[in-house]
Amino acid sequence: MRWQRRVEWGRTELAQNQWAVLEGQIDAPDIGAAEQVLDELTGFMEPFRADVEGRPLAGDSDGQLAVVRRRADDRRGRKVLSVWFLAAGPVGQWTPHAFDRLASATGELVDGLMAEGVQIDEIRWIEHPYVERPF
Repeated sequence: MRWQRRVEWGRTELAQNQWAVLEGQIDAPDIGAAEQVLDELTGFMEPFRADVEGRPLAGDSDGQLAVVRRRADDRRGRKVLSVWFLAAGPVGQWTPHAFDRLASATGELVDGLMAEGVQIDEIRWIEHPYVERPF
């Protein structure tokens, strides 16, 4: 269930003006309970709305990590909670770097779900291409 990768996956190195994008598709009998855990974990963050590559994006951010979520259908047509983690910080230039932030954030999400007793059938992690960072 955990995502552990702490290295770059893009075709090029992550630039200072980019976000590394990781999506977690949470398959759970009670998606609302998973959303509540996510609310608790992002409660200290500020809401944001920005255009990313020409599309509106809204979520919560602390400036270096952004979290976006929505209910969606997975590739098998099941209802899932899709949680997007967007992290800044090139390897070797910022501490912690984007991939450490992603590992920490996804670990906290899994720990939070387990601590609250939320039944999870599966979390599928999808590494997306880097995107230009709007702020």
